[in-house]
Amino acid sequence: MPKDAAVEEFARLVRGLKARDGRSYEALGRRLSVSASTLHRYCSGATVPEEFAVVDRLALLCGAEMEERRALEAAWTEADRARRRTASPVPPPAPVPAAPESMPEPAAPEPGPGPAPD
Repeated sequence: MPKDAAVEEFARLVRGLKARDGRSYEALGRRLSVSASTLHRYCSGATVPEEFAVVDRLALLCGAEMEERRALEAAWTEADRARRRTASPVPPPAPVPAAPESMPEPAAPEPGPGPAPD
């Protein structure tokens, strides 16, 4: 499935920050309290962070000026909208069958064959 253009643009901006900084995914991830693979997914456009705060911290770490941070926030907002549009809806929980109001009495056991004749 092709990625949304807004997600691609957001990922391009995040990749630019990371490239300009020069630190590894691991080093930046540690500073942001996210895993290296999570940061890589942001840079590749595989996922969009649910909150802008982590992206803004990345921008600050990478020396972004206020204007660049505003552009990044606008790109994140559009990418987040795209993420929400394409997110799989959570199916409703399966209904729980109602318990019967009263339990029927257990049936008396069927009489088995009598003792065998001698």
